Amino acid sequence: MGSEPDPDDPAAVPLVRLNHVSFQCTSVEESVDFYRRVLGFELIKRPASLDFKGAWLHRYGMGIHLLQRGGGAGSSDVPTRPPLAINPKGNHVSFQCSDMALMKTRLQAMDREFVARRVWDGETVVDQLFFHDPDGNVIEICNFENLPVIPLAVVAAGAGLPERLLQTDVHI
Repeated sequence: MGSEPDPDDPAAVPLVRLNHVSFQCTSVEESVDFYRRVLGFELIKRPASLDFKGAWLHRYGMGIHLLQRGGGAGSSDVPTRPPLAINPKGNHVSFQCSDMALMKTRLQAMDREFVARRVWDGETVVDQLFFHDPDGNVIEICNFENLPVIPLAVVAAGAGLPERLLQTDVHI
């Protein structure tokens, strides 16, 4: 018999990747058009057991599930309104992009309002574009692959950060 996995060990969590994000929408058709035309997603078959209006899209190894607001059994009637302004600091879904200039040109050609931001760390610069989908969900397009993923334990070792910062709420 093998030993039991340690539930407190982050390495023991068997996650592989983000599978999908799910959005409620006022019009599934309008949202499908947006995600196909603006972001290049492909419409795919949904399981037959789903008894409410919706659509599944897939591309880039991830999915987007669209759920019709007020669409019958299992759906939600939670109303949403697009925010007045695009808020890069609010909840959003982010997509990695290999050509930010092309994406910016594409959004401009489609007459999509967006907010452009830059994040930097030393010499490393990351570009971001934020915009709304038809229901006001914020979408980010970025090139964060430019920024290396460095665990805080490595940073702490080099910077002398107290171990307690690595075990509790981090406000660095």
